Amino acid sequence: MNSQEQADEPDSQPARGRAAGEGRFALLGETLLTGLLVLAGSLPVVTLPAALAAGAAHLRRHLGGYDTSVRGFGRDWLAAACSLWALGALLPVAAVAVFVNTGLTATGALPGASVVRWVTWAAAAYAAVVLVRAAAAWSDDDPAPGTETAPGGVWRVLSRGAERTGDDLTGSALLFAALAMCVVLVWMLPPLVLVTGGLLSLAAVAVETRRVRRLGDAP
Repeated sequence: MNSQEQADEPDSQPARGRAAGEGRFALLGETLLTGLLVLAGSLPVVTLPAALAAGAAHLRRHLGGYDTSVRGFGRDWLAAACSLWALGALLPVAAVAVFVNTGLTATGALPGASVVRWVTWAAAAYAAVVLVRAAAAWSDDDPAPGTETAPGGVWRVLSRGAERTGDDLTGSALLFAALAMCVVLVWMLPPLVLVTGGLLSLAAVAVETRRVRRLGDAP
């Protein structure tokens, strides 16, 4: 190695470091933007699954190196709202059921109240993980990022979410941890609700990427 090569070699490492840093910073910025978009898309409450699905699709395209835009998120949100409306309609029903069961067990009027309470909370946690995994599964078959409609009806993505929740227990545990972290963050500082949608979308995409890679490495 001549002196010129020795002088040039150290410069390549900082360049790669800068590129990696820029990529991480871009992902952070995109996650924050996605959090705002998901929050806006979730304001009607029943559109929460659609907003999470659009957020996951948005970050998946960003990580794939495709151009992303707020308009593209809006198209995804509208398509997801049309296909996942039944799942969104179940949210208020499930929330009321959890609230009523928790209230009844707190009064002590029900026999075995502590068991019912824990079963209710466990069912709610399972349903939340299935919901996030189903939202991420909505854009699984999107063949061309940037298209106006991504495939995947409500029962199809819901079955995928339930199947992956049981088959990938580690990934489901990671998603549950992400959900718990978001709840704690909002409880500690309510304005952080602005970013929780982006964090959940990123966690869902990361878990699905991990699952696909593990399947690819399997013999």
